[in-house]
Amino acid sequence: MYLKSKYLLRLSTIACLTLSLNSLAQTSDEAEFEAFLKQRQSEFSQYKQQQKQEFEAFVSAWRDAESAYLKQITAKWQDPNLPSSKVWVKYSDDLNKRTSVNFESGEVVVELLSSKSDEQAVEYAKEQLNELSQVTVDKTLAKDPIYITANNTLNSKSIISTGKPLNKKVKQSKPLTATQSKKVAEQTVLSTEIVQEVLAAKAPVITKQKDRVTISYKLPANTLSNQAKRYLPEVKVQAARYNLEPALLLAIIHTESSFNPLARSPIPAFGLMQIVPTSAGKDVSNFLQGKPLLLSPEYLFQADNNVEAGSTYLHILSNRYFKNVRNEQSRLYMSIAAYNTGPGNVAKTLSGSNSLNQASIAANAMSADKIYTYMVNNLPAQETRNYLQKVVKRTAYYQAQLKGI
Repeated sequence: MYLKSKYLLRLSTIACLTLSLNSLAQTSDEAEFEAFLKQRQSEFSQYKQQQKQEFEAFVSAWRDAESAYLKQITAKWQDPNLPSSKVWVKYSDDLNKRTSVNFESGEVVVELLSSKSDEQAVEYAKEQLNELSQVTVDKTLAKDPIYITANNTLNSKSIISTGKPLNKKVKQSKPLTATQSKKVAEQTVLSTEIVQEVLAAKAPVITKQKDRVTISYKLPANTLSNQAKRYLPEVKVQAARYNLEPALLLAIIHTESSFNPLARSPIPAFGLMQIVPTSAGKDVSNFLQGKPLLLSPEYLFQADNNVEAGSTYLHILSNRYFKNVRNEQSRLYMSIAAYNTGPGNVAKTLSGSNSLNQASIAANAMSADKIYTYMVNNLPAQETRNYLQKVVKRTAYYQAQLKGI
């Protein structure tokens, strides 16, 4: 009996020791896993902070470059202008000459602060027109003082944690074919057909003022259609990819930039579909590349990249932000508005809060027509109300235009 008790006591001791060792091993494993999670969380936070620095540095560099160039222009011009979403503006190296292409009003204006004769002024204006159809967007951008200054600023800085330049570029999400590569390489501000038509038309209007000579050319009435055709192949590719209507994409491009391939705005936003690198650009690059990256101006000024980015963002809005909205037309109206003002403002308009879930519940209780009318009357910004109406109207216009094409 004594031996049996002693044996059982020994077994109990061994079992307790085994459990204790297992518990220690488990505790050790848990501690190791906790340490791993903390390290990953730290790395993620560091990455997020690095990205925040990159985006902030980019916006700061671009705005500083614009401000510095505007100051130079103001020293010579009483009415200084910078490029915008629908007007491309270029100054000569000495800042004494200015060429503007207004894609919305359909006009090219060449101004000279000093000119010996009207003939010389007209000759210079013709040279500028020809350049618009011959010099590629890449080369035009490479000579842009704002872009050069901003790029130099970004290249002179680096993120301490990685040492990588701030303006790293996103990769192509798909390889370009030979035809697409040629199309991208040869992309110009205006088509050759438009410029030839302008030069073959009646003589330009010459206006003399105290400080300048102005040469004005009216672009042909079909300029918008001509410009739209230039980008239709890529529009059709992205429309098929995301099950969108080509007419919708053309309507958004028309509303955002009037088909100005070098469109930009102070936000800043770039290109045909006016992509903002710090907001839509994050969502797009995260969707296409698996992580948010800074989409550079040179990337976004390439028409195929920009149309892909804009189409992807529209897809994200409809199928991620508003995925719980059951009616397809309702999602479309909400996505169009959100493309201009952001999904949070659309959610707040429909539900009184920034909750996408609450917005979806509110949207599902209304018809598509009621949602459209409600947003047109209640979106906080008049710009967005107008934007929604313009895109819807222009979608119908391009649907009619594309029949049979």
